[in-house]
Formats: sequence, structure tokens, C-alpha cells
Amino acid sequence: MKFKLIAILLAILFMLAACTPQKAKTKEYSQEGRWMVLDYKGKAFVIDCDSSSIIIRGKVTSNITVRYVKKVVWTYNESGSNVKELDRKQLQKIFDDMDASIENEVDRVYVKARAYGSAEAVLANKVSNPKREFEFEVFLPQDCKVVVQNNSGNVSISDVKNGSVYIVNGVGNIAVTNTDAPLDIKNGEGDIKLDYVSGDFLISNGKGNINLKIEKTGSFKVSTTKGNIVAKVDRISGYGNSSIVNVGEGDVSFTAGKDVKAKIKILAKGKVKSDFDIIKTGNSYYIDLDSGGNTIEITNINGTVKIIKDY
Repeated sequence: MKFKLIAILLAILFMLAACTPQKAKTKEYSQEGRWMVLDYKGKAFVIDCDSSSIIIRGKVTSNITVRYVKKVVWTYNESGSNVKELDRKQLQKIFDDMDASIENEVDRVYVKARAYGSAEAVLANKVSNPKREFEFEVFLPQDCKVVVQNNSGNVSISDVKNGSVYIVNGVGNIAVTNTDAPLDIKNGEGDIKLDYVSGDFLISNGKGNINLKIEKTGSFKVSTTKGNIVAKVDRISGYGNSSIVNVGEGDVSFTAGKDVKAKIKILAKGKVKSDFDIIKTGNSYYIDLDSGGNTIEITNINGTVKIIKDY
């Protein structure tokens, strides 16, 4: 009787395991190539991709190096028992069917990447709506104007000095590190992180968290429809600059260093906490940090606002 019960329990467990939906698996295939762009005298470096992970590194050089394609990543759902791994020849076809080219125009270097029908046909027997990511790694002059246009994927930029950065991304995370340049970032969905960054910046995010470590800035505008904003600003320079932090749904945590000279105005329906002296007038709160004519306006429709002293 005891063995019968054990056999029945094992049968039930096997049935449950068979009914469990299989998660999408991730596959990766790598190949490296290198393009050198010589005699670069343009103003902008543009990457335009469908679905890519893009890594940009500034360095002291007059040339641009594009290491492409570092890898292709795709996800798929297995179905049936006839699924088999693609061989190297079939995987290579993914690269062969890509259209990737550099166009050196008068005022910009333009890199574009596209995957066409035959690349999708390679995986057609076992893939439903595959998601492929083409990863680029780009080394470029520090004083270059960087423009990234991407439908989905992660974007990472670091060590850009004296140039500018403009990113338009659909879905994915964005990270900018060790950069002293004006930033303009527009993202549909994903997290945004700035780390050891100086310069004016504009960030507009649909859904996702924003984490900022700013060494020095004159003015900034940060907004997210849904998500939290955590910002640490060490210094605000200049006079008469106006900055805005706007959150639709989420919390705001703003840490001010001793060189943040600004008058802070807070418009919030939720709780407001401050390490500084605060004056409340109606739904508005005011904090005066030896303003010098600079202002920071924080608006939070639904969430908590914290102002933290970092000295």
C-alpha cells in the first residue's frame, strides 16, 4: 500500500512538471569585427539600431573604432520534441543577413544595423516572435557629439568629455558614467543611472527608476511618469538657473551637498521630510539653501519627498 501511494504521488508530480509552462531561454553567439574611421573631422557620431545593446567609451584619440558585432542575443520558447541546436553555419547566417554599415558624412559618422527576413527564417521553425539584440562596442573621441537612436536594448556611455550626449531609446536601461558633457535622455521604459556626471542634463522617462550622482551642474530637468527618483547633487554652479524634478507616481529622494546653492520649492500631496528648515504654505514647501538666484522645483503627485543634507 505504501509503495502504491509513493508511485501515485510521483505520477502526480511528473504530470504537474509537464504542465508547467517553459520559460523563454536565452542563446548567444559571438563574433567580433572592427572598423576604423580615419581622418574624423565631423561633429556627431550616430548609432541607429532596431534592437541593440550599445556600449560607447570615450578615449583620447582622433579616430573612431567600432567593434561590431560583439554578440547577438536572442530569446525563444521551445515547443515540441524536435527542437535542436542550430549549427555554426546557421548561426553565422544571422550575421551575414545583417545590414550594418558606416557612412562618413560631412557632419557625422552614421552607423546603422538592421536584420532582415532571412535572418528571422533561420530560427523560424522554433521561434515565435524572436527578440534579437545586436551588441556594439564603440570607442570615439572624447569631445564627440554622441547620438543614439534605438528601439530596445541597453545603452552604456562613459568617459565622454567636452562633447554632448543625446539618447532616444524605446525599452531598456541607460547608464552614463564619468562624463562631463550636456546630456539629453529620452526613454520609454527602463531604469536610468547617471554616475559621476557633470554638466546640464535633461531626462524624460516613461516608466522606471532614475538614480543620479551629479558632481556639478548648472540646471537640470528630470521627469518620470511612474518610478522613483534618487538624486545626489554635490554642486550647483552659476546664477539664476532653474531646475525641475517631476514625478507622476513614485518617491523622490534629493540629497544636497554643501555647494548646492538654490531655493527649493516642493509641490506634493504626500509626505515631505527635510533635514533642512522648511516653510509650508498651502500645498507648497520652501527650503532656502543660500540660493544665489538658483531654483529647484520638485513636484510629486503621489508619493513621498525627502530632502537630505549631505554635509
